[in-house]
Amino acid sequence: MSFTDLEDVEIQQESTRRALISSRPFWLTMSRVLQLLLAFTNLILTGYAVSIFGGDFFHTFGISFLAFVWTVVFMLYIFITPERAPKLYFYRVHIILEIITTAFWIVTLALLAWECQTWDAAEDVVNDSLTEAEAALVNSLPNQWSGVTAFRVALAFATMETILFSTTMFIIRRLLIQSSAE
Repeated sequence: MSFTDLEDVEIQQESTRRALISSRPFWLTMSRVLQLLLAFTNLILTGYAVSIFGGDFFHTFGISFLAFVWTVVFMLYIFITPERAPKLYFYRVHIILEIITTAFWIVTLALLAWECQTWDAAEDVVNDSLTEAEAALVNSLPNQWSGVTAFRVALAFATMETILFSTTMFIIRRLLIQSSAE
C-alpha cells in the first residue's frame, strides 16, 4: 500500500466521521443544549454569590466563568465547524476538546464543593461555639444565606454538568471509534 493509498483511506475515514457528527442524534443535540443552559445557570448563580460576598469568592466565579466560556467555544466548534467548515473539523480535536471541557467542569465542581464545605463548617462553628448575640453579629451580612444557597445550587448544577459531559464524552468517543472501524 502506498502513501497516497493510506492518505485516501484517512480522508475517507475523516469524511465518514464528519458525516456522523453532522447527523448527530436528537438526544445528543438536546443534551448539548442542556449543557449550555446548565453552564449559563451555574455562571449566574456563582455571580450572584460573589455579588453577595464581595471579592472573597471571586475564584469560584472565575473558574465558573472560564468553564462557561470554554463550553461556549467548544459548542461552537462542534455545532458550526462540521456544517460550515468541514475541513477544519477533526474528530481527534473534538475528543481532546471534550476532555478539556470535562476537566474544566470537574475543577469547577471541586471548587464549589470546597466552598460549600467551608460554609457548612463555618455554620457549625457559629451555631455550636458562639452565643446568640455573637452569632447574630456573624450572620449580619445581608442575604448571606441566599448566597450560600446559590453556591449549593451551583454545586448541584455543576455536578449535573460534569456527569453530562462525562457521559457524552464516552458516547461520542465510542461513536467516533466505531465509525473509524467501518
